[in-house]
Amino acid sequence: MEKLDLNQSDKKRLIKFEHQRQTNRRLWNIDKETAHLLYFWVKSYKPKHILEIGTSNGYSTFWLAKAASYHDGIVETIEVDKNRYKMAQENLQGMVNIKMHFGLAEKIIPSLPNLYNFVFIDAGKIGYVDYLKLMLDKLDKDAVIIADNVISHSHSIQDYLQLIRKSDLFETMTLSIGAGLEISIKK
Repeated sequence: MEKLDLNQSDKKRLIKFEHQRQTNRRLWNIDKETAHLLYFWVKSYKPKHILEIGTSNGYSTFWLAKAASYHDGIVETIEVDKNRYKMAQENLQGMVNIKMHFGLAEKIIPSLPNLYNFVFIDAGKIGYVDYLKLMLDKLDKDAVIIADNVISHSHSIQDYLQLIRKSDLFETMTLSIGAGLEISIKK
C-alpha cells in the first residue's frame, strides 16, 4: 500500500474521529480499508467534482477531500441529521475544498449545479435507488459511483442493485471490502 501523506493536523483529526466512533453509537463510519480505498481512488482518478451522500461525522468526507486536495477537487457532502452535521462541521473545519449541505438528499440533489465525476453513497439504505435516479443527469461521462453497505444491507438496497446492475448506462461490480462496495462506472 502506498504511504498515506498525513500531516499533524490530519493525524489529530483521525484520533478525534476514532474517539467519536468509539463513544457515539449513532455514527456510521466506513472502516479504514474502505477509507483508504476511497482515498487512493480519488487521488489516482482525479475527479474535480465529488458528491458524498451521507456525511455522518465527516470521516469519509475527510478522506475524499484529502485526496481531492492534490488536484484541486471539491467535495460536496449531504447530511440529514442535525447533530452529525454539526459534528462534521467542527471535524472538517479548515478544510477548504468541502461544501456541506444540510437536509434531505432527495431535495438537495436536484438543486446541485455541477456534473459529478465521483459519487460516494453511504446514507439511508432504502433511499439509494432514489439517489441514483436523481443523480443520473448530474453525472459526468465516465463518472464513478461507489455505494457502501451492499453486502451488509443487501436486502435494504435490493432495488438500487437491480437498477444499476441491469442498466445499460453502467458497468458495475461488487467488492467484498468493509460492508461491501458496489463500484459502478458510467459508460
